[in-house]
Amino acid sequence: MNYWVLLLSIVLALLPAVVLTSLISRTTRAWICRIAFLVSVGLILSPWLWVRLGYDVPARAALLIVTGAFAGGIVLSAATAGIVEDNAPPSLGVQRMVLAYHAPSTVPRRRVPRGKRLLDIVGASVGLALTLPLWPIIGLLIWFEEPGPVFFTKNSVGLGGATFRQFKFRSMRYGAERLTGPVASPAGDPRTLRVGQRLRRWHLDELPELINVLGGTMSLVGPRPLRTILVLSHLRTVPGYAERHTVRPGIACLAQIEKFHMPPQERLEKDLAYIQHQSVMFDLRLLGRAVLTTIRGERRYHSDPPLVPSNRTTADPANGSGGPSEPIEHAGQLPGA
Repeated sequence: MNYWVLLLSIVLALLPAVVLTSLISRTTRAWICRIAFLVSVGLILSPWLWVRLGYDVPARAALLIVTGAFAGGIVLSAATAGIVEDNAPPSLGVQRMVLAYHAPSTVPRRRVPRGKRLLDIVGASVGLALTLPLWPIIGLLIWFEEPGPVFFTKNSVGLGGATFRQFKFRSMRYGAERLTGPVASPAGDPRTLRVGQRLRRWHLDELPELINVLGGTMSLVGPRPLRTILVLSHLRTVPGYAERHTVRPGIACLAQIEKFHMPPQERLEKDLAYIQHQSVMFDLRLLGRAVLTTIRGERRYHSDPPLVPSNRTTADPANGSGGPSEPIEHAGQLPGA
């Protein structure tokens, strides 16, 4: 019987809008999707409650009905916009230029501390198990504010300069960069969804990155991955910037914990400080601070001392490599790194 309820809810969610979606504006289509979801819930829930009047309503059955209606809305919006927004994928030419800065002969990869990969697998598995019940709720909140893709992929630079798809919950308007092209999102960005502001404050938009950790493209702790097109700009202006890609990028990092927004030069210094001190115990310490950051819902820490001092590095412009002893000359900085 439950399967029939689920099937009926999907059909009822699709019927009101399936014909009109290709003929109307995006705003109107979004409201039709919302109304289809609410009507689906109402049509199924009302007679069921009437029959069950005076009896306890099983929470499991009510949850199934709402889930079925939501699934119908997802199917409807996915037919026109998809379930994942693949944001501004870089061209092959841009990817090759980024890779050219990371030749193994000039920027060798760093050794992975013993036990780090095991920590990543165990930590990501536990994190998924604990947070997975939140995923449908987050998805529903995102979809209901703006029907469309629930997930978002950033095409970011990972280990060795390779571009990979970084998974996130969508926190901005669909197609936010359609007119501007790839640009960094500043604080108070008007393109951010209302629910997206809350997701970002508590870093809940980053939960799908646990899939990246299990897949091996990211680590729990490491330099924060940045988009390929922005990384190319930093590689051209900041000597030694390729050094931050000698380890896997991470969900948590020194830069994100100590101060969220910073210019690329300062970010590089923080990342190199982590790389030089990386160990399983240090990762555990950083993860503990990251959890506190998430619970507080704060993006900056002015009073907390840095976990490790930032080491100025010297870079050889010929090969993009650097050491930990002498200061780097100031290079051009791009906002919103």
